[in-house]
Amino acid sequence: MALFTIFGGTGFLGSRIVRQLSASGHRVRVVARDPGQVEETAKLTPVEADIRRPETIGPALEGADGAVNAVSLYVEQGATTFEAIHVKGAARLAQEAKAAGLSHFIHVSGIGADATSNDPFIRSRGRGEASVRAACPFATLVRPSVMVGKDDAIRATILGVTRLQPFFPLFGQGETRLQPVHRDDIAKAIAKLLTMKRPAPLYELGGPQVYTYADLVRRIAEAGSRRAWPFPLPFAVWQRLAALAERLPAAPLTRSQVALMRKDNVADQALPGLTDIGVAPTDIIAAS
Repeated sequence: MALFTIFGGTGFLGSRIVRQLSASGHRVRVVARDPGQVEETAKLTPVEADIRRPETIGPALEGADGAVNAVSLYVEQGATTFEAIHVKGAARLAQEAKAAGLSHFIHVSGIGADATSNDPFIRSRGRGEASVRAACPFATLVRPSVMVGKDDAIRATILGVTRLQPFFPLFGQGETRLQPVHRDDIAKAIAKLLTMKRPAPLYELGGPQVYTYADLVRRIAEAGSRRAWPFPLPFAVWQRLAALAERLPAAPLTRSQVALMRKDNVADQALPGLTDIGVAPTDIIAAS
């Protein structure tokens, strides 16, 4: 079986990619800044590395058949900036993947990545894609839609608020269109892409159904046996709330999240998606 290195292997998505690969019989190097989070087994090897530290990347890739960059940053802190992680760090990892002679390198970005955006997070995602492509021409870019799974932000927030009271504030009028996708489906897709002979250069991966945000709130609340009475709240108010929330531990809301909610988050039908990889999208409401 093959050996794959997963950067960000203890994160929300990375941990599921690791699980999917190991369940398929592959050996996996799980890269994290704190490898103590990973229990070493015959198939899993924890590795301490950081895409901000060039000297740690090469050893983590040595002898691997493929690698995944599932590292992401949502709140900047000191020198740990969007530029450092999404652009420079991603380019460095892609360059090392090429130099190591890997057959596959997958970079996880997101639908809505835009190098011309005014928002620093969205802009860094777009610039990061370009830097990866320049450093490693055979790289595969994967853009998931809003991901859901156990303890995901969107469902946990909706169910948490409606557990206390039925009134739920919407982003704007709640008309933004979303195509939420289960993280296990993304993990399955990435595992398949790592062993695919010639994957496409770019995939946009969304779930089986498109919802307006208002409808998604109602559907998730109903599936959780909650009542929800959504009401509109202007984006300007959300921006001010997010500026304050970013100062809190674990930042429950960021200005970049508000910026993302201003635009539809739906997979481009002209690009290959989950079914093209051989993954049947999970009904995220039923999976609630």
